[in-house]
Amino acid sequence: MANSVTFTPKALQAVIAEAVKLALADKKADGKAAAVADKSERSLKNEIDVIKAFKKAGFGDVTPHIDVMTFNRWMAKGFRPMENSKSLKINNLRLFHKTQVRMITVEERAALQAQSDAAVARHEAEQVEAPSAAIVPFPE
Repeated sequence: MANSVTFTPKALQAVIAEAVKLALADKKADGKAAAVADKSERSLKNEIDVIKAFKKAGFGDVTPHIDVMTFNRWMAKGFRPMENSKSLKINNLRLFHKTQVRMITVEERAALQAQSDAAVARHEAEQVEAPSAAIVPFPE
């Protein structure tokens, strides 16, 4: 004769709630490890090198990808390095700290947009001017 377990609906609900609570707690604990696990060994090494280099340069505590970015990443966020500020070269990356950048002015943004529009227009004009390769049949 097999042992049968019977639960009242309230008792069953309590057991399920406890199991879900434990599973979520485990998932949160693994979340920090998973964040590190998603990065490659090379990426982690680069981040450690960035932190060491900027600390040595006197910038204090830095967070890679937040406080320290490349020129193009800062430009994409609406900032640009200040005049006469020097980047730090770390593993072929030239990085600027947030204290080395300033917001892009409205005039600069308009000039950059005009420059981008002109480049697109030049490219499209080159595409129209380029003769298309005609298909010539091979003589028999």
